[in-house]
Amino acid sequence: MSLNMISSYNDHHRLALKLKPILVGELYLVRKLRHPVYIFKDGLFMNVIPEGSVPTKDQINALIKNLHREVYVYREDLEQIKKNLETALIKVTRSLSVGDALENGNKDLKLLSLSLGSLYQNPHNDELLMLQFQTTQNLTKFLMDNKKHQPYFFHGLAKENFHFTIGQPMLSSILLLSFLQSIHLFHDKEVENLFLASYLKDIGISLIPDMKYDIKTLTIKDKDLFSNHADFSFDLLEGRIPLSKNYLNIIKHHHFLNDRMKGIGDKDFKGNSDNEMIMGLESTLVAVFDILVAMTNDRPYRRGLSLYQSLEVIKKMMADEYPQEFKALVVFLKQFFKN
Repeated sequence: MSLNMISSYNDHHRLALKLKPILVGELYLVRKLRHPVYIFKDGLFMNVIPEGSVPTKDQINALIKNLHREVYVYREDLEQIKKNLETALIKVTRSLSVGDALENGNKDLKLLSLSLGSLYQNPHNDELLMLQFQTTQNLTKFLMDNKKHQPYFFHGLAKENFHFTIGQPMLSSILLLSFLQSIHLFHDKEVENLFLASYLKDIGISLIPDMKYDIKTLTIKDKDLFSNHADFSFDLLEGRIPLSKNYLNIIKHHHFLNDRMKGIGDKDFKGNSDNEMIMGLESTLVAVFDILVAMTNDRPYRRGLSLYQSLEVIKKMMADEYPQEFKALVVFLKQFFKN
């Protein structure tokens, strides 16, 4: 992958005014570039894909391999890419149950994740939010009808290597949905609403500067900022999506288990008083699967734990209150990840 550096200060400044960021994966939706594609490295824009071309799979994979979360394109290309993404997402959503279920499900999950990235870039856009909500509703029904394929969809999405900010919400939600179906304690509408709450619970991270997600050392202020994203999510979603206050509160308090563990490990820790409310099984499960996926994946500031190590942590969080559900969780995870 050749890099053409834009070294002139004036050219660099003019270019910065014209370029907009997109997720690397959105390059798959390019039909033909009107302008070059750039990355931003060491304070400079570098041309990585020339104008007039269609990005190849090798070019996109090379960008991902080199840990580039975003690339930069001209506004004209941006508008076409976003339009192509919306069109492709609507098309696959409408035909989920027609044809090959595995192919349709994988494609929908990939497009939904890319669309979530677009929503993070513009979280106050009501049309984008409703598109995300409605297409996720359809996906929920599809996943529930294709229970045997859920592990395949989970592992397929995990292999995409999306940045954790857009990969984790769907991965944790697929696990949650599959577990809820396995224990038979909730009716279908409850499962659907919990899946939606789990998937949308992290939209508040869109209000945190992107650069914070890839730093290797988190300050106390950084950690506080991250912990506040649940409140940000509640504020962004309240009154804008058709979820009841009960499910919005699950979103608002989905870090209550993290706070509980901090309180156990640090006698000087002062938790959020709002999070001291009594939380039920639904909130606990949404939080547990969020934590599970987070702990078992690498972050810039730490290595991921094994599934066994993660379960040891989760045992401390829920086993005393929900011993039977924890036992069911262990059995479920062994079955889900047996391959």
